[in-house]
Amino acid sequence: MLFHKATKSLSKELDPTGDLIPVRSVIDQQHFRPLCLVQRKRKQSWWQTNRFQRTEYKLSDVLLSGDHAAKLEVQDSGSVTVVDHVDGKVEGNIGGRIEETRVEVVAAVSMSHSRSVNVRKIYVHPQLLESATRDGKINLQHEFIKQSKMIQRDLFVINEAVETVEETEFRESSNAEGNIFYDTCINLKLKGGRGSKKAIIVPKSCILAFRAKQLLFGERDASISHYPSKGRGSFDGTIRVCGSRQCDSIERKLISGIIREHKSKDIQQEVKTEFVIFSSLSAMLRGKFLTGFLVIMRENDLLQELELQLEEALEGTGQFKLKAGKPELKDLVENLQDSSGAIFADLVAAVLYFLYALDELTEEQLILLVESVEKKIVNSQLALVGSILDDFSRREKVFTIEAKFLSEEELNITGAIIEMSGVTVQKNGSSLAGTGSPDAFSALCALYAALYALSTLST
Repeated sequence: MLFHKATKSLSKELDPTGDLIPVRSVIDQQHFRPLCLVQRKRKQSWWQTNRFQRTEYKLSDVLLSGDHAAKLEVQDSGSVTVVDHVDGKVEGNIGGRIEETRVEVVAAVSMSHSRSVNVRKIYVHPQLLESATRDGKINLQHEFIKQSKMIQRDLFVINEAVETVEETEFRESSNAEGNIFYDTCINLKLKGGRGSKKAIIVPKSCILAFRAKQLLFGERDASISHYPSKGRGSFDGTIRVCGSRQCDSIERKLISGIIREHKSKDIQQEVKTEFVIFSSLSAMLRGKFLTGFLVIMRENDLLQELELQLEEALEGTGQFKLKAGKPELKDLVENLQDSSGAIFADLVAAVLYFLYALDELTEEQLILLVESVEKKIVNSQLALVGSILDDFSRREKVFTIEAKFLSEEELNITGAIIEMSGVTVQKNGSSLAGTGSPDAFSALCALYAALYALSTLST
């Protein structure tokens, strides 16, 4: 997680437009060098982030002509040093009335991170990529290409990357004491004091971020797209074209986020449909699934491990033996398949949809959601976030929600979770007033999906 936090921060610093894609795992970083092929699956829901996944292949591996593969040279630009240092302390007071006793709490949270990294850009000239795909010809009968077409995975070739010039250390530390309200800082509801220090050393020539161009495949040839084509996949024969003014107007409104009421209704119905199978499980099975999910939420590395297994199980043919990364996941994994190893596809799809929602949330949000389950306040949070989605869509970037049904504790935890989705929340009498960017709406949808699943399994 620390590596991904660092690469996300660096990508924003080097490219505020968001075109530079951060590498998520230091272990996989070598698979995101220039000329590596990466894949991107189609979104299961519009609120999901399109994430690139590694493959074991480079462009030269799928070319028919070895001569053109040999001409693909990786060049580099001059280096640049990025320094990012934060060292601060936040203090605050909160008060409340518990069983007629006045309580006042003073809390202090200190957070710091330090990053100083010397990087350079390495790239392949666009004309070389064009020549390789046009004249060198991609082998359309290559087994990797055929399988990618079968499961509809869009393929990209990396044309630029940012790598470290020297060995670099990323450090992060935090310390929290007491309990502080969410509008002052991230409230992890810590009792007493808690501190953490994390550090990771990344090697020289480690890939931190990249850019990629989509490969487009026809019946007999392939080409490279130099412009993003949201309406076309790598193996689509045609791209949808809407020439009318009315259609153009609607698409612009959708992009700008003006039409959100329709989306708000859609997401709540979509989530209900995706998780209907959870409602049909016995109380014992719901408990086993919930226990497994809480383990995954506490240890985020398990999330991606199980997610990859379930994707492979759904896309594959025949039997696929799922493996539990931890003993606590045994009950969850075993109940996703029968004794012969065949998976229950509908149940696996629902679990995968839930994992996708968790993957959109921050590590801190997952910690708070675990606590929410333990304190049995998920139902209240679900109702609040659902109301925010409705009001957010009507009022665009500003909403006001009645909060009389929430206790002070529920407000503390829920407010923190919501703020981490990019929404600013403040109490206004008995109501919650908030503002957020269009991007926050998608993040709130992922939060709503996670809360709905947890609420269903907790019932």
